[in-house]
Amino acid sequence: MLILAALSVVGLGYWTYSSTHDQVQDGRQTIVFWGGNFLGDEIYALVHRFEEKNPQYKVIMSQSVARDLVGDAQRLMCAIAGDVPPDVVFFDRFAIGEWAARGAMTDLDPFIARQDPKDPYRVDLSEYYDFTVKEASYAPPGSGEKAHLYGVPITADSRELFVNCDLLRQAGLVDERGNPKPPKTWDELREYEKKLTIFNRPGDKTSGIKRLGFAPNTGNSYLYIYSWQAGGEFMNPDRTKVTLDAPPNVRALKFMTECYDDLGGVAQVDAFQANQQAGDLDPFLRGDLAMEINVAGFMETIADWKPEMDFMMVPAPMPADQLAAGKPPITWAGGHSLVIPQTAKQKEGAFKLIQYICSEEGERILEQGRHDTKSAEGRLYVPRGLANRKLYEAFIKEYVDANPTLPPAFKQAFATIRELMPHTLIRPVTPVGQLLWNKHMRAYEAGVNHEYADEAKKTGQDEYKLALAKNQVEVQEGLDEILHPPPSSPVNWTPYFVIYGALVALPFVALVIAYRKRKREYGYRAREVGAAMLFLSPWTIGFIAFVGGPILFSIIFSFTRYDILSPARYVGGGNYTRVATDPNFYVSLINTAYMIIAIPITMAISLAIALLLNREIRGIGFYRAAFYMPAIVPLVVASLMWIWLLNPSYGLINGALIWLYDTTVMQWLAEMISKMLGHPFHFGLPLWLQSENWSKPSLILMKIWAAGGGMIIWLAGLQSIPQEMYEAAKVDGASSWQRFKNVTIPLLSPYILFNIIIGLIGTMQIFAESYIMTAGGPKDSTLFYAYYLFQQAFQFFRMGYASALAWILFIVVLVLTLTQLWLSKKWVYYEQG
Repeated sequence: MLILAALSVVGLGYWTYSSTHDQVQDGRQTIVFWGGNFLGDEIYALVHRFEEKNPQYKVIMSQSVARDLVGDAQRLMCAIAGDVPPDVVFFDRFAIGEWAARGAMTDLDPFIARQDPKDPYRVDLSEYYDFTVKEASYAPPGSGEKAHLYGVPITADSRELFVNCDLLRQAGLVDERGNPKPPKTWDELREYEKKLTIFNRPGDKTSGIKRLGFAPNTGNSYLYIYSWQAGGEFMNPDRTKVTLDAPPNVRALKFMTECYDDLGGVAQVDAFQANQQAGDLDPFLRGDLAMEINVAGFMETIADWKPEMDFMMVPAPMPADQLAAGKPPITWAGGHSLVIPQTAKQKEGAFKLIQYICSEEGERILEQGRHDTKSAEGRLYVPRGLANRKLYEAFIKEYVDANPTLPPAFKQAFATIRELMPHTLIRPVTPVGQLLWNKHMRAYEAGVNHEYADEAKKTGQDEYKLALAKNQVEVQEGLDEILHPPPSSPVNWTPYFVIYGALVALPFVALVIAYRKRKREYGYRAREVGAAMLFLSPWTIGFIAFVGGPILFSIIFSFTRYDILSPARYVGGGNYTRVATDPNFYVSLINTAYMIIAIPITMAISLAIALLLNREIRGIGFYRAAFYMPAIVPLVVASLMWIWLLNPSYGLINGALIWLYDTTVMQWLAEMISKMLGHPFHFGLPLWLQSENWSKPSLILMKIWAAGGGMIIWLAGLQSIPQEMYEAAKVDGASSWQRFKNVTIPLLSPYILFNIIIGLIGTMQIFAESYIMTAGGPKDSTLFYAYYLFQQAFQFFRMGYASALAWILFIVVLVLTLTQLWLSKKWVYYEQG
């Protein structure tokens, strides 16, 4: 039996391996393409044409089920490390440097070099915008080496200022001819912002924004564009030093903060944005937003839903001194490239597919398909941004300049794009690109929320420089780790596999010895023992492969520097000592500890529900099911529902609060408070998930909603209490409260202990709510321990450090559990004892 089970497992493993590594289908070589659907439905027609021209290949369109292939890259990373990667990936270009630095991407220079000059599908990099090729190339920082190409650019998305001309006319922001006059400098932009913004109660910035004139990060701009406009950079020229706190960047962050302060603070703008939707309900289209810096591709939204709109697309306003010095308006761009993972099985076919997609024929299939689809839908077509300059300009001439029916606003917009493309900048190509992005966003968030205002006053420093400098530290440390790696001491895994194999074999050897010794004494039969082992084998094999092994090897990882894609190297206790100086470790620990508040609250509420439902009345089964229902709603569904419920502007909860505030009693109370304070007082609405003060209470409220899950356990406990105990207490004259205090609670103490331990373990592992609802924000207020661990492992590729964090979490949970069990001896009552 055991041999049969082993052979079955081996056979299943071989079948799995062969099915994932088979590159041949119906006689054709397969090319697996991830993310091609982002190019639109027309990609399927393109792939079909490619297969007709190349009958030796079959393209399998697939994608990683991930929110973001860069920020949520564990699936692609594991596919590459596990030797089952796709052959082509539609990949965010700014992350290419980080992945190339870890050896995850294929160097495309040899493929480019050996192209046939007469090949009509040849990739000619001279036809591409320089910034797209630069962003898709990588060389080690400070090496002085020539950068190698790791991706063929395909899209480009520059950023410009979109202006609602009608709103500018209404506000009198026009030139001498009465034409809308867009702002050109930062000072003008702030003035326009104030004139065009309307609050729910005129003059009251705390009443909420009805119409937003402008906000620095509405749309798609970020700190990058303002820093570059001020003359800043985020890294030095050889990319060995992070310069996040450079004076121009400080100036840019200060400007952004002043813009938000003019509007009553960033929280008011965030609340306004949380109320907005996409498509035909986009605030810019509805007239709720006067100006925004957005990607040029936003024109497609306008063309789809409001092609007759009177808008203008112009360069983003610059600092006046920079314009006076002759600096031209600038923009920055991102976009995507097609890359080939290093472990791809069909690289030659993958490059052929890339060639075809990026060729004029391929791009025309995509664009003509989009054009025909838009025409069939009765919508306006505008070309999407391309990295290939020659093709993009040809499409603009064909579909824009030569189109007499295209509204003038769109033609003016494309003229602006042509003007700005030579002055387009890109994010630094660096091995710490994702970390730099995250920390730049965190610095922006800290600055606009005045997080370091008090510290700046005490120390005499600039609060904006503090925000940037503090977030710069971790990026520089991460870069230094790559530039100055520890001594080459790769882990030799053979001894650990031998040790683990011995540990696995030990109980089986003991089992065989025990079987032989007790065979006659207990009458064991080989067939019965074999059958038992066969039924036990699925759990045993699963534990050995997916539980025991990872536990052992994670201990080893915690003493290494390991990013999955490169060999692990010993760093001793460096990961553990680093924890002591990691401020985010303490932030995540404090945030997680705060959520312990939810344990007694949910326990009390679920117990109260159980007490109400612990009776025999008509329809009791329905009531129990109704209260239990929230506990079985999938967490993803519940999270999305609560995002809507907690929306500050149109959420059901704030809607109820508005109704409450309008009642006579609350208005009278507001008037009384106003008299006491000597100035008008209004009850404010919580910003919930948009506020660092309300984000964790919001999640606790969500947990309370699901308190019915604990009700089942309490019901079991209540129904185990003998009724004679209550009757005896009642005879002795005990009141209801006394019976509850002296009978119910003591006899429920084992259930209380169980709920406390399970609640503590669950709280220490809280992850999904933060991942889905807040992404750790705002201001790291929901950066819980498990989410921080996830970031380190799967966003920043610090698997060694994440393993150390995991073992620290294990020790903390173990200590808390053992402490509770020890304390339980003094208060838990077991009826048997």
